[in-house]
Amino acid sequence: MRDLENGSNLKTKKKNTSMILAAFMIFILPIMLVFIGAFIGGIIGENMQVASDRTFQIVGGVIGFLLSAIIVKVFDKHSKADEKSEKIYWDDL
Repeated sequence: MRDLENGSNLKTKKKNTSMILAAFMIFILPIMLVFIGAFIGGIIGENMQVASDRTFQIVGGVIGFLLSAIIVKVFDKHSKADEKSEKIYWDDL
């Protein structure tokens, strides 16, 4: 308890992240959120009965992309590479 009060020995522990989860978070999640945002934007545009649904689709896609950027940034901050995994270097290829 004493270490937490002065903060001198406070250590943060990061989880090891699997490569499949990391690849999904970086490549697939942003594409999914852009399409979902565009779809939801289109639905909102239809319900508001405006002349152009495209504007709402574009705004929804941009919001989805920004949301995915924030999620990837938080994911990157709270994960680390596995130290035990096999490392591949260019010279080995």
